[in-house]
Amino acid sequence: MMHPWAIRKGFVFLMGLFLLTVSHSAKADDDRIRVTQVQTDYVAKTLTIAVSDLDKAKHLAAPKVRLAGSPLVVVNSVVNNIAHTGVITANLPSPVPTGSFLLQVAWGKDEDDREHTFSLALGLVGPQGPQGPAGSQGPQGATGPQGPQGPVGPQGPAGSSSGGPPFVWVCTPAFFANAGGNTRGDIYVFNGSSTTANVAVHFLDQHGNNLAGVTIPGTNPADIYPGQSGSSTVAVASLNTLVVTYQTPIDFPANSPGVSHTVHVVSDQPIAVGSDLNFSGFHPLPCSLLPK
Repeated sequence: MMHPWAIRKGFVFLMGLFLLTVSHSAKADDDRIRVTQVQTDYVAKTLTIAVSDLDKAKHLAAPKVRLAGSPLVVVNSVVNNIAHTGVITANLPSPVPTGSFLLQVAWGKDEDDREHTFSLALGLVGPQGPQGPAGSQGPQGATGPQGPQGPVGPQGPAGSSSGGPPFVWVCTPAFFANAGGNTRGDIYVFNGSSTTANVAVHFLDQHGNNLAGVTIPGTNPADIYPGQSGSSTVAVASLNTLVVTYQTPIDFPANSPGVSHTVHVVSDQPIAVGSDLNFSGFHPLPCSLLPK
């Protein structure tokens, strides 16, 4: 029969063994750190490793990092005692290898400094994924300030009334086909410049001959064409209108000689020219400025 003291001693021994086992199990759980994130800086050639489930800093040994079994130099480590997290910065080998490697991190108590692993891909780029859908259009922004005035553009091409003197106007036709005789025609020349204009009015046949002073066909009593010949001109003051009146010729048969087909007006100042032929009513017609 076993002595009661021996029974009590054996019970105490078993209880101590049980507590030791529980204590060792709890400590093992506490030492199970986790690698939560790894960032690779290919320019600086460093790894930044985030770790959770750490002991307090005073219970930690220096962290150790291995890449594919080879130790890396740890350049910095920071611990957050409240969150039990930490960050390790370690140098990568040079040149940085390409492939998938086992990353091993140890950061615990001196007497139980376990390594914990993490699969790390270096220099590997996967296939491009499909394009995502377009996002919704954002609201229109405020109107920006007005920009500076741009440079002056190149000069445009000359217009039909540009080019300077002589300014040449043409009124055509200046007769009635197969008709006419003793009906009035008027040529109006307006000087739009601020100075006196020197104007020449030429009545021309179909071949360009100046008919000034020539008898107008079909007139009774006979009349002659007005206008200037040679280089002669008449002065027209600023904003004044020169009115040249003549009898329209009879063009019968067709293309008879001496018939005025065109009135040619030349000026050294900008002018405007129009005509009005009277035959069975008034026929006012604008004349045309010849382009240069």
